[in-house]
Amino acid sequence: MGQAKIKRSENFPVQLIEEWEADDCVNFAVALARITGWLLHVDWWTTSPPGAEISIDQLKPLRVYVADNRDKIFDVRGVKTIYEFNQSTIIKIANKVGTGMGGILTRYYNEERLPSLPLRSQPDETKVAAAMEVIKENPAYLAAIPKRAMRCIPAYDAARYTFGRCSAFAEAMHELTGLPPVALLATKFSRQFAATKRAENGYFHSLVLHPDGTGEDAWGKASIEDIAGRFGAIEFQTSDKVHRQVIENMLRSSKDIYEEEFTRALGIIREYRDKQNTATAGLFPDKRAD
Repeated sequence: MGQAKIKRSENFPVQLIEEWEADDCVNFAVALARITGWLLHVDWWTTSPPGAEISIDQLKPLRVYVADNRDKIFDVRGVKTIYEFNQSTIIKIANKVGTGMGGILTRYYNEERLPSLPLRSQPDETKVAAAMEVIKENPAYLAAIPKRAMRCIPAYDAARYTFGRCSAFAEAMHELTGLPPVALLATKFSRQFAATKRAENGYFHSLVLHPDGTGEDAWGKASIEDIAGRFGAIEFQTSDKVHRQVIENMLRSSKDIYEEEFTRALGIIREYRDKQNTATAGLFPDKRAD
């Protein structure tokens, strides 16, 4: 891959894009994930019917890319919304790759998992390093990508504690910091997220509250409105009671899984605190200081 200087725009040279796309963009995606700290995704073509157990050897890779924790995709052809990316890229690839009845499956991964996946091309460290240099020479492209609020928690772990495991993370945060955990209950979703799954009481996420009124989950500290917005909730309530009910239900139905996730979250948060003690003293106050 050539190392020609990139023009100061968000676009990359067509020749480089074609080279990256020849490997389903795996080298570009790994390079970008390392630079930005955002999450690696793979879109697959699958012939498994909805709800059926998916056999990994039946998956066909469509594209490897990086995405944030909201609705933005970071690809070789630019920064796009999920809808734009699907329409302009994924559906077109699926129409070429897919055969018979099937559909598109999106999954996120940490980099270490890639060698076990049935990708057409595995990351090549030389090509990844070259892609990193090219990306760094395109500040306009990087400027279009939002910065992560909490870089020391790997994006893969943050994503794991976003769906289904957020209550365990909130409890671990409470254990280490004394910050109160609460549930978010949606009363209205934006049109784009109208089909979002939630409990009958509207529960969709757990987090902890800071004294200044902001919230914090595995992705970091932000306004509660911003955190709820990641799930498409535009009207919501908080409830410590419902959060407690969620924990009690998990302890009854899947105690071993909950305890495993809670213990893992404790380790992740402790590691983050150790790395950030000097730079962000007081972000995680000890219980005795509350």
